[in-house]
Amino acid sequence: MSVIHFVTVPIGNYDDITIRALNHLKEVKYIFCEDTRVFKKLANALGIEIGDKFINSFHDHSDKAKLDNVFSILESSEITFVSDAGSPVISDPAYPLIVEATKREIEIKVVSGISAVTCALENSGLAPIPFSFHGFIPRDKGKKEEFFSKIEGIYGTHIFFEGVSRVMDTAKVLSKCLPSSNVVIARELTKEYESIYRFKASEFENIKDQIVEKGEFVFVVSNEKKSSGSSKKIKELANAILEKGSKPKLMSKLLAEILDLSSKEIYEKIQRD
Repeated sequence: MSVIHFVTVPIGNYDDITIRALNHLKEVKYIFCEDTRVFKKLANALGIEIGDKFINSFHDHSDKAKLDNVFSILESSEITFVSDAGSPVISDPAYPLIVEATKREIEIKVVSGISAVTCALENSGLAPIPFSFHGFIPRDKGKKEEFFSKIEGIYGTHIFFEGVSRVMDTAKVLSKCLPSSNVVIARELTKEYESIYRFKASEFENIKDQIVEKGEFVFVVSNEKKSSGSSKKIKELANAILEKGSKPKLMSKLLAEILDLSSKEIYEKIQRD
């Protein structure tokens, strides 16, 4: 039976490679990676001979032909997939491969290792249980505010990634939406210039000049409210209904927020009924 291996590599410090992952990468012949240049640099640093290996790219923008090529090789050989850093599945391009592999009943094996998510959580000093990981959050300010409004009603610690060009804007929006939350911004985890910034969201303006806007960032946000209160948007819609009456469009928007459905679909159903 064909096998596809998903191997986690270091997120910055090459010494974080596991012995199992290192031995595996030395032994395998077919390797697909997010960026061949990045992988070859990693291989060189770890003493992995690549002369006799088949190394090809597979990333977020790879087309169906590239996906088909992966599974064509799998018909006769095992393959390995790695991303540029960390887990190939966590906010990286391996997910389509896993979905397709499970459909084709191809065996999946994972060689795990360091993760920016758990590394940031451990560094944060915030409550580790329960925690939620959200990947990269929306770029648009309005959608970002909506996201923070939703997690306001979810007790626990929330972790997400952010691009360097949006770190300051995101922290500013966060300070307005969740001012009482404790926040940790982890920068360049495991690397030479690793930095951990801890602050109360409402005090972001006081510490923003300390944040170096270079590298990769992980946000860790603690919501210690145990109440299951409604989000700000739901409360606003409910108050609007109280003031203006139960108009179909307002009711549709409220139910859409609660049920996570399309307000248009709900409105059409209300009108039919």
